[in-house]
Amino acid sequence: MFEEPFRWMEAISTRHSYVQEKLRKGLPVIAVPYNDGAVLLGFSAQKGKIFEIYDRIALGGLGHPADVERLRMSLLDMSHLEGFNRSAEDVTLSRMLQFGIAPALKQNFEEVQRAPYLVQLILAELDLDGQPNFFRLNYDGHWEQFNKGTVIAGTTKKADWIQDRIKKTPFETFALEKALEEICKLWEEGNNQGEGEDEDKDPESKSLKEAFEEWNLEAAVLSRSIPRKCLFRAISNQEIEQLKSALVSP
Repeated sequence: MFEEPFRWMEAISTRHSYVQEKLRKGLPVIAVPYNDGAVLLGFSAQKGKIFEIYDRIALGGLGHPADVERLRMSLLDMSHLEGFNRSAEDVTLSRMLQFGIAPALKQNFEEVQRAPYLVQLILAELDLDGQPNFFRLNYDGHWEQFNKGTVIAGTTKKADWIQDRIKKTPFETFALEKALEEICKLWEEGNNQGEGEDEDKDPESKSLKEAFEEWNLEAAVLSRSIPRKCLFRAISNQEIEQLKSALVSP
């Protein structure tokens, strides 16, 4: 059946449509710089949205939890193997994406007899000079690099809207508290960007108050000022409560 090129192309197109529909309800995850490094933030119905990968690398995921976990473990194994065989300085996202995880995802997606990954990933790292880099990895292996931050979301409209606002906002000048507040506001506005006539029907469109009540907020930073080799730190429950108090009226 798949020996004819047009049938293979039709099958690939169908897979794209299938995965995009499955990811449609995914809640955005945003990663941007702040004045001491990089910060990732997202809401989720169940915990397991943002993870540490290596000393200077963090991951956010959207999609099927099992697929996010499989790719997280692959990146974790890859980074530690690279650090053991070479050095910790050689563990970079560009190397792991270009030579590891992206080709594997592309191969999986183009083998139409196999189930595709239902996932999008957002990754952040601080390089050896302490500068933040951001990456977005798609379910078909396509990846992009960003300097000012990026986002993954359930629909292209939401992602494009938030990405445009990220470009226009000087997150790199903000202290952590202000950066978290501005990301939450951006998350709320971006997540409420509906799809035309279905805008009022989107069950994931929520105010920040509703989001805090119904979902879990997860956030983490890669901070240059942390006095240890691992620069990853999860935002504490106390910091989340302070953030909620600053943004949500009683």
